[in-house]
Amino acid sequence: MENNVGFDMEKCGALISRLRKQAGYTQAGLAQRLGISYQAVSSWERGASMPDIGKLRDLAAALNTTVDHILSGDAYEAPAAPAVQFEKETPAQMPAIVPEAAQREEPRQEEPEQEETKQEEPEQKEPEQEETAREETGKGGRKQRYDLTTLISLAPFMDQETLDRAALELASGPELKSLPGLAPFVSSKVLGEIVRQNAGSLPTGTLAALAPFLEKDVLEELALRSEDEGNEKRMIALAPFLPGKEVGRLFKKLKLKLGGFVRAFEDEKPASSQGDGSDLTEGDVDALIDGADSEDIPRLARMFAGRLDERLCGKLIDACEEEEIPRLAREISHRLSHDLVTRLIDACDDEAMAKLASEIRDMVDTEQINRMIGACDEEQIPRLAAALEGRLDSGNISRLIDACDEDALEGLTGVILPLIDCGHIDRLIDAWDSEELVSLWALVGDKASDENVAHMLDACDSDCLAELAMAMGERLSPRQVREVFEKLM
Repeated sequence: MENNVGFDMEKCGALISRLRKQAGYTQAGLAQRLGISYQAVSSWERGASMPDIGKLRDLAAALNTTVDHILSGDAYEAPAAPAVQFEKETPAQMPAIVPEAAQREEPRQEEPEQEETKQEEPEQKEPEQEETAREETGKGGRKQRYDLTTLISLAPFMDQETLDRAALELASGPELKSLPGLAPFVSSKVLGEIVRQNAGSLPTGTLAALAPFLEKDVLEELALRSEDEGNEKRMIALAPFLPGKEVGRLFKKLKLKLGGFVRAFEDEKPASSQGDGSDLTEGDVDALIDGADSEDIPRLARMFAGRLDERLCGKLIDACEEEEIPRLAREISHRLSHDLVTRLIDACDDEAMAKLASEIRDMVDTEQINRMIGACDEEQIPRLAAALEGRLDSGNISRLIDACDEDALEGLTGVILPLIDCGHIDRLIDAWDSEELVSLWALVGDKASDENVAHMLDACDSDCLAELAMAMGERLSPRQVREVFEKLM
């Protein structure tokens, strides 16, 4: 059955972040108000999950908005605030966790000196010392002893003013790669200032991750820069977050940059108000997919989510870079048929198969699971098994054991332990290194049959046999004890 959900989790998350800041809450403060963990709020704002339906009404009230507005993800047209509002967070409620560089030093009360004590003149610094001191201090005049990663870890607990000031000090150079992690916390104004100052050095992927949190004017400015520079990648990356009129202009520019492939908008046609390319013809969409870089295909899929059909999904799969197949699967999940799921599996990079499994877990059958196992990198088999938890049958378990890298078998055994039977234990005994069978026994001993015990004793390395026999203890028969003793003599 098709999933016609009309909201975008990233846009909803960015809107929740924006409204939280406007309402004066930290993530920790909003979480306390709703009776949940701040990690849950962080997950919403990153677009990794959505609030439970039971929390949506409380969340809307706390943020002075409506449930419909939150689900719309529309950051530019907020409805009137509801009559009921929660009391905003006060400084007394704020956890006192502030980066060292952002703390203000309180004047220290000193004991009064005796009158006869002579006041010492302040030591004059040499010019070289003054220069060194300046190099070691940040913009705020204090030594900078933390980085952007540290700031992100503290951000859920910080007040907005302190956080914004610290972000402006730190967000530059190599630190920019961590900027998307700070986007849900820092104010839109400060984030826009940072992006404007560093737009030329921001990778397209980083800019796309920041886009849901940027104000409309910043997005439009970036779109214009991308047009002027002829940067098709950025044009495509920004398009899903722009109003329909701006998307229309980008498509017209792409039409020229892609050699006339995309006819985009005819002069007499109004620009799309939905930002989903709905005014493009089928040929336009085909041409844009053909002209885009393979790594941009998942973003195109999001742009055209409302008009995808079986043929277009197949075309997107064929055009997508194999490492990006899991992202594409997430964007087209509402349109996937059995055949398309198989095509995704066949197109996916072997090291990314576990990620794909987490996206299509509820859509695959036994045959497709076996197909994924056969195509998965052997070191990634434990992760694949974990992603498919609840969907595996006995045959899948046997295939996972046979396909797993020897060094990763312990991890796989721990994942599939609730599902294994005596037959699987025999396969594990054959697959495990004979010197490691003591560790295997520690995992599966409670499920092992007498036949498994005999098999493991026969397979065990002589150097480890005594240790294995002691671990088995009462599970050994008198005859097996004698046999072990004879082998050790």
